[in-house]
Amino acid sequence: MRMPAFIRLTIRNIVVNTDLGTMIFMLGLPTLYLFVMGFMFQGITPGGLSIRSGGTTIQYTTFLAPGIIALQAFTAGNIGGGMLWSDRRWGMFEQIMVGPFERFEYLLGIVFVSIFFALVGSLIMLGFALTIPVVFNYSLMGVVAFIFTIITGTILFSSLFLIISGIAKSMQAYQTITIVLFFLLDFASTAFYPETTSTPLWLQVISDLNPLTYISNVLRDSFIYGVSTTTFISMGMIFVVMMVLFVISMFVYRNIRSGI
Repeated sequence: MRMPAFIRLTIRNIVVNTDLGTMIFMLGLPTLYLFVMGFMFQGITPGGLSIRSGGTTIQYTTFLAPGIIALQAFTAGNIGGGMLWSDRRWGMFEQIMVGPFERFEYLLGIVFVSIFFALVGSLIMLGFALTIPVVFNYSLMGVVAFIFTIITGTILFSSLFLIISGIAKSMQAYQTITIVLFFLLDFASTAFYPETTSTPLWLQVISDLNPLTYISNVLRDSFIYGVSTTTFISMGMIFVVMMVLFVISMFVYRNIRSGI
């Protein structure tokens, strides 16, 4: 029995992206955040830095770890847009389209490779997090919420970067937009720190509109606070935004021509 076309494309995409640069971007930078920020911030105060979040006080490393895991959905989502642009630039997209592949199969290959890297990266980050002082509470519902959120979050960001890849006129434009988004979405979210009453209103608005904030919050509920009604609301918002961006990305992708 012949392997489905989108699976073959997914395997091809995994092989193409298993290089040093991608691995550093996917795993090296988040690991640096986890260990450097975790250990350095943890030593700011005697007894370790504590964070008041979710109605309880927890160690900063415990707060930080789910946020670092959430970054995997964002960084893996960027792989999809980058692959589409690279394939178009170097003529691979045109070659694949004249082969025994449909456009939708190519799109599935991109989405699936992003999900693969996000899940693997999340598990690796989880393993690294357990080597520093973190206190996680595991439950079946928490594991389900974790997997659902990583998958939907990855599709959300894959769709976003596919849209950018489809409308960007040059590689420089694509890279500039992604770099700005990387820093804006990373640091204007609750991945590294919670919102407080002293957070400026304009920054609260950006954080509250940031999908990475909701992904980080769901993962903290999954690992620390426990799944609640608020968790399901956040998961629902992630799903709705994912569907909207996916539909838009399908429209943009459908109008992409072979070549640049």
